[in-house]
Amino acid sequence: MITFEVDSSKQGVEIFLDSNGVDELIGYLQYIKSNNDHFHLNAGNELQEKKESSDASSTLVKHVKIVYLE
Repeated sequence: MITFEVDSSKQGVEIFLDSNGVDELIGYLQYIKSNNDHFHLNAGNELQEKKESSDASSTLVKHVKIVYLE
């Protein structure tokens, strides 16, 4: 499980991961590094579609693009 949320201040991002999510995120990072590439994480696929935070003013992020820069 991987969830990204914009916090209530709208200036920070909170990342929620379970054990499988940690392994998945590490895999995505290793992929983009070894392929000098980027990867899209989308709600309903790589990202969970529900909030984890109990803060009502946080916002669920539905798309994350991770880009490797040399």
